[in-house]
Amino acid sequence: MVFPARAELVSFKEAGGVLRATVRIDGNAYDLDLALLRPARPAPGAPLFVETAPGDDLAPLALSRGFAVLRLDLTKLPGAARTGALRDLAPRLRGLGAKRLVANGQGETGAALAEAGALFDGVLLQDAPPTARRAAGSPRIIETWGADAYWGAGGERPPLGAEPENRRSFFLTGVAPTRAGANCAAPVNGLSPAPALRALLAALDDWTKGAKPPGSRAPAESDLVQAAALAWPKIPGLSAPPGPSRRAPKIDADGNELSGLRLPDQALPIATFTGFNARKDPKGPACAAGAALPFPATKAEREKTGDPRASLVERYGSRAYFVATMRVVADKLVRERLLLKEDADAYVAAAKQAPF
Repeated sequence: MVFPARAELVSFKEAGGVLRATVRIDGNAYDLDLALLRPARPAPGAPLFVETAPGDDLAPLALSRGFAVLRLDLTKLPGAARTGALRDLAPRLRGLGAKRLVANGQGETGAALAEAGALFDGVLLQDAPPTARRAAGSPRIIETWGADAYWGAGGERPPLGAEPENRRSFFLTGVAPTRAGANCAAPVNGLSPAPALRALLAALDDWTKGAKPPGSRAPAESDLVQAAALAWPKIPGLSAPPGPSRRAPKIDADGNELSGLRLPDQALPIATFTGFNARKDPKGPACAAGAALPFPATKAEREKTGDPRASLVERYGSRAYFVATMRVVADKLVRERLLLKEDADAYVAAAKQAPF
């Protein structure tokens, strides 16, 4: 039987905005790296935002909403002790003057937050393992994952079933990590989860104040099929998907996923976006990224390459139509509180530079 490591917070001090904490784990002392950022204009009653996934950098949004932000690096602690460290640390964080605690975690760090979640008012989880235990009694959890969750080596993502009232789940359609793409056969999928994460953080904050959150958007049982049953278009440069026995979301005629939260650049795509890619050099490292296979620009280009997908001109007609439709799609997501107004404007601005 494996027991979790015993974690004990032995010191916690603040001096001049600098926080120092030491955790003892099974007799060994670990110093935690913490950075406390104060907003220029604190909002009355705003939460303390505990950022444990700084790579996604939600801190600017939190600061703009008047949150104080605590950047907390848990990666130096043994994985089995992170939940215990959070349980000891959370009560001390409330002593910094925040009545509410909202946290963000990714991967294994997110799993630790899920287990300690009852100590927080709200938790935003990114790509947490499906097997991670979600704390019973945790008030509010918003969970996200991307296309790579169905094609990677981390285990099959189960379909969305009945959810408790304290949880919302969002599959970010077409999104895949862009790291380690140097040895990728196809162009790397660059769809960003950041616009969705920013909107969901704002929704989580509102939820902790009593507002009803947006409804979940994730594949249900009927939205998943055996990967071998997916009818992929014969796109030049598309590699064979891995793991024919796994289950994955259904796709459309272009190879794009049909279920989940479709951000504007997926609702009006200019490429096929996948959660998998192949090695460019078979002897090199694995490509830990998805693929982005641009649509042909014109009918002539499509016919020349034998691409079965409609060209950009055939599907959208003109850039003016594409921009106007992008505004409609983006504004609808804003009304649904799944996109912030400034991000909607950014999508429209990018549409004006579309390659056709």
